[in-house]
Amino acid sequence: MKESELFEPVKKFLLGQGCTDVYGEVMNCDVLGINGEINYIVEMKTSLSFKVIDQAMERVRLGHYIFIAIPKRKQAIPRCVKEILEAYDIGLIQIGKRKTSVTIPAQYNNIVDNRNGYKRIRNRIREHHQTQLGGIKKGEGVTAYSTTMDNIRAYMRTREGEWITVDEILANCTTHYKKPKSSVAATLQKKWNKSWCETKLENRRRYYRIKVEMIQSPPSK
Repeated sequence: MKESELFEPVKKFLLGQGCTDVYGEVMNCDVLGINGEINYIVEMKTSLSFKVIDQAMERVRLGHYIFIAIPKRKQAIPRCVKEILEAYDIGLIQIGKRKTSVTIPAQYNNIVDNRNGYKRIRNRIREHHQTQLGGIKKGEGVTAYSTTMDNIRAYMRTREGEWITVDEILANCTTHYKKPKSSVAATLQKKWNKSWCETKLENRRRYYRIKVEMIQSPPSK
């Protein structure tokens, strides 16, 4: 079972806890659930390990209820693991083929209120997080970067191969960059974008266009 396959059962669990919104991969947290002023954070792994315990302990700064979600184990939870999770108020969810059960309940964590951490993670929520599956590894799913590139490609396609400047791109495309002009100019010249984007320097000004063979190609999904 992949981590991403745990997402739907976890989402169903959070909705059952009263969450109105569930997001994937916000600030590297696998799953973020929102219930009013309360943040639920779930870290998912295919097995119970000290790595996922360490990740969950880090999330105490961001969420009111922290859980680890794993596929249902055949063995009992080791006593030392149970003691660590209970000491940090971290819950444990086990996901079976037919049933999701809470092996260790999470306790309310007020550290996050004292540090305003719950606001920090909420400020990082973006539109694509609504459809992002938690547990997706790097390069597999929708990211802020891939959304930006999709927007730029779609706009370039409407220009039908015309040479355009970064200023024209930014006037028509939303990006995730803090410094969009320099960042877009740089990334469009990277080797991983050369398969669809051409660039030229003319009179000390940089221009870009989508390659002709890409104009009729369907947008990436």
